[in-house]
Amino acid sequence: MKAPDFRYHRPTTVEEAIALLADAGDDGKVIAGGQSLVPIMNMRLAEPETLVDLTGVDELRTGSKTPSGACYGATTTHMMFEYELVPDVTRGLLPHAAAGIGYPAIRNRGTVGGSLAHSDSSAEWPTVMAALDAAVHVRSVRGARTVPVRELLLGFFTTALEPDELITEVEVPGLAPTARWGMYKMCRKPGEFAESLAVALGEAEPDGPWREVELWLGAAADRPLRLNSTEEAVRGEAFADLLPDRLVAPLAADLGQDLSAIDPTGRHALQLHAVTVQRALQSAERGDTA
Repeated sequence: MKAPDFRYHRPTTVEEAIALLADAGDDGKVIAGGQSLVPIMNMRLAEPETLVDLTGVDELRTGSKTPSGACYGATTTHMMFEYELVPDVTRGLLPHAAAGIGYPAIRNRGTVGGSLAHSDSSAEWPTVMAALDAAVHVRSVRGARTVPVRELLLGFFTTALEPDELITEVEVPGLAPTARWGMYKMCRKPGEFAESLAVALGEAEPDGPWREVELWLGAAADRPLRLNSTEEAVRGEAFADLLPDRLVAPLAADLGQDLSAIDPTGRHALQLHAVTVQRALQSAERGDTA
């Protein structure tokens, strides 16, 4: 199938883009890389009457350092993170995450702002940006505001954006020099969406236990989840003791599941997430992704 007819605009400034989006009302959609929206339109799952293409707005494809980290324009592509064509203030986490997204053709066109606005918890950027406590800068004809990514993502394909708002920048805090990070993605083959995706951030002594740790899990619910109970189980523990079986019970608590009542299919999914979290912690321990 092909998309139904629509009006197409390619503005060259943010002001022009937000004016077009305001005029379109509820029937307008923003498009940048089009890696998510175009397939949905072709399947007639979305039928916007107006598309506002942001690829002609040069100011949205930039990256610059700030006193606390960096700001990236909304149409910064995955490839630009992968090859560090924009500053990396995460000591390798952003390039690592970008390199696992889809395939080269997708990474060349897909954008960070588009991924966050799409809000698919099995994609990399929602979980990674939530873990980093990033925020998006949003504009409309009514003004500007800043929304933490953790508050932006409300559920499957659902965000806190109003119909006339667009993301202009993503602001990412820098990681401290002593911070460790680990990320692990479980999928059937490279480039596919995750079946499970974990990010671990924290502080630990060399070859010692975690003093502080923050864990985030994607592809397990309708939005990325912070694993508070699992963090408590990990904190103070030696790396060698953090086997997947020890993480199953706290993970079940984080997911709101009754471990005694889970059927075999659910138990398999829970075990998969436990392995993903353990491997994210393991990669942070080795320091082979930092």
